[in-house]
Amino acid sequence: MMARTDSGGGRTVFVNARLIDPASGLDATGALVVADGRIASVRPGDTLTAHADAEIIDCGGHLLTPGLIDAQVFSGEPGFEHRETLGSASRAAAAGGVTTMICRPDTDPVIDEAALVDYFARRARDTAVVNAYPMAALTQGLEGGVMTEIGLLREAGAIAFTDGTMPVANPAVMRQALTYARNFDALVVARPMDRQLAAGGVMNEGEISARLGLPGAAATAEVVMVERDMR
Repeated sequence: MMARTDSGGGRTVFVNARLIDPASGLDATGALVVADGRIASVRPGDTLTAHADAEIIDCGGHLLTPGLIDAQVFSGEPGFEHRETLGSASRAAAAGGVTTMICRPDTDPVIDEAALVDYFARRARDTAVVNAYPMAALTQGLEGGVMTEIGLLREAGAIAFTDGTMPVANPAVMRQALTYARNFDALVVARPMDRQLAAGGVMNEGEISARLGLPGAAATAEVVMVERDMR
């Protein structure tokens, strides 16, 4: 866990912070000391308000945690830069405590070739202020018909494979993709949704959808796809 401050090579002490560390189960009010850009000590229950040769930052009871990871970011780049770029998305992420963005491939063009993975990596390196990593498409053009070159894409830097919000309806294609992914130790992120069962649904099917008069998507629309892909 690292922290960046503007105090150069000195020490910065964050006080009156709610310290949260999921790895250790820590959730307590206290202080945290940063020295030379690295965490020197975590002090739950410490009400330290002064420290020799250190900048004191009063957190006012706000959260102080390891950097958050957003595992499903639509960056808008390439193709939708008028809406958002990797640079603007990363600045928004940093403002919210997110230090790593995992970006979806449903851009324009779709990230389904090694050259596009490389392009994304270069853009992230040049413009993003937080870590930004690309997922690649699981099928060409996100169309669900032909599997992408999982091995080459992974070698180029794709850290996972997904068709984003589009479920892979063809079981043969999904089976082939999962088999190749296993061979390359690649992660597949799938949306489990049977379109026929979920057709027209705008919310979960149940008492509330019936009361509101809105078409609901049956839970079985997800269940049958999960069962299919797990077998």
